[in-house]
Amino acid sequence: MDVDLEVLIAEAERSGWAAGPSRRLADGIEARIVVPLSHRLRKALGSDEAAQMARVIAWERCLELAVDPPASGASWGYLANLVRWRLQDAVRAEVVRRRRHPLTWRFPDAEAAQWPILGYHLERIALELTAEGLAPSVGRRLIRAAADGPPFYRAGIVARVRRAGATGAQADGLAWLLRGGASHMSALARLALGESAEVVFADPVVRRWIRAVAGRDQRFFGGSSRLGHRRTAGVEWLAAA
Repeated sequence: MDVDLEVLIAEAERSGWAAGPSRRLADGIEARIVVPLSHRLRKALGSDEAAQMARVIAWERCLELAVDPPASGASWGYLANLVRWRLQDAVRAEVVRRRRHPLTWRFPDAEAAQWPILGYHLERIALELTAEGLAPSVGRRLIRAAADGPPFYRAGIVARVRRAGATGAQADGLAWLLRGGASHMSALARLALGESAEVVFADPVVRRWIRAVAGRDQRFFGGSSRLGHRRTAGVEWLAAA
């Protein structure tokens, strides 16, 4: 499959995602993204599971690229990197799950009808941001900027989201939602580990992150509420001085 990715996406989009052009794009994804998947990812996730997740992630990103392509253009290498980073996140979540303290093994995970797809969880977070008052297009743009790594450390996520036009509080809140830290597991990781969305988004700490990303808490600095209060007080003291 030597046809440029941008050409295949444009053909499929112009046709209204008709069967023929969509099939050619799917064949390209199979040849350029799925077949070359690394042995390490296939071993960590299972060969069939890794391949299916790669197909889903690649197709989701092609739909996004049809609407909002990057300024530098979209190539097969660019798409392969996006898929690999998302699969690596899935591997990390699985490693964390397997390393939990043995006492937690007495409590079974909630049953899932299928392997949780990371894109679905990101969409669920975007819906929460919309419900909190953030415009859907803005929420998805900020999440896309955060996900276009690496690195996926909080500092890297904050820098990318700030470049996408977010305030400091919004960028910090989104970094906690997607990456978390030593004190709090991220909302994305909790969803990926099978925790119900109702429980995750009812958590007061997660609600605070959501409000910050939605622009309703511009005093947010991340971490605990007490730490955020001390840092904000310090900024106000310097301003008064």
